[in-house]
Amino acid sequence: MKQWRFIFTGANDAFFNMALDEAILQSCQRGQALPTLRLYLWRPPGVSIGYFQSLEKTVDLNKCKESNIDVVRRITGGRAVLHENEITYSLCASTHQYPELGENINETYRKISFALLESLKTLRVFGEWVKPNRERIPIDSTGSINSPQKSSLQVTEDSSFSKSCFMSNSRYEITVEGKKLIGSAQRREKNCFIQHGSISLGKGKVNLPDLLSEENNREKMNEELEGKSTNLEKILKRKVGYEQVISALREGFCDFFEIEMVEKDLTPEEIEAAQALREKKYLTAEWNFSKRSLRT
Repeated sequence: MKQWRFIFTGANDAFFNMALDEAILQSCQRGQALPTLRLYLWRPPGVSIGYFQSLEKTVDLNKCKESNIDVVRRITGGRAVLHENEITYSLCASTHQYPELGENINETYRKISFALLESLKTLRVFGEWVKPNRERIPIDSTGSINSPQKSSLQVTEDSSFSKSCFMSNSRYEITVEGKKLIGSAQRREKNCFIQHGSISLGKGKVNLPDLLSEENNREKMNEELEGKSTNLEKILKRKVGYEQVISALREGFCDFFEIEMVEKDLTPEEIEAAQALREKKYLTAEWNFSKRSLRT
């Protein structure tokens, strides 16, 4: 039975969380890490914007500062996400060493979606995933998607007008009764990928539309967010601790991928790389404010 590395890194600020995701991806690119499922929390809360988004046009920095909320750009695509009352998963692996994880973006999304659905079943939550054509497919569906990679760097991008991730359903994201529960984003580079996503535990103290730039109709967006997204507390009608979700994710990924999860610490090299990336990249205006492109 193949082994994966399992890590729960607890709560860190937005800048270190994104830096550590990239540091683990670099370990996989060097062939120094097993496929790694990392689970983590955010403290203080943070807003992450997609790789291609304009920070100034997306987020009201003064509102975020008043609410003690960090703002950071991800290396993955998609739209803005408020990370507050949630647990985040991150999966990094070499597709060269582990082709069963998917040879392209779509295949990997699909496989991880099935693992997430398997995990949710442990919590007695039964969801669906959204195909690229927006058709919802139940968990027992099978099939493969084979589309060639077009470049060495691939970052998922959503062209929807909305600046909030949880206001629309993108491919392979998880919905329950038509409302989004888990939003994910992916990046592929040098035969490796990182996919991370948010699993909402319950309603937070702040709504994302209230933190977006003035050009947005915040009242309307709050109504849309309420109607198009959900969380585990709302579904199960009880509070759900992150410990329960950690256990469910570990069990679900093991069952679907037929692997053994081995708890291993971060390596000293990964910690050192993450600390350097936090200071020299994710905390900088150059990274967070510059317009990004596939050539960046």
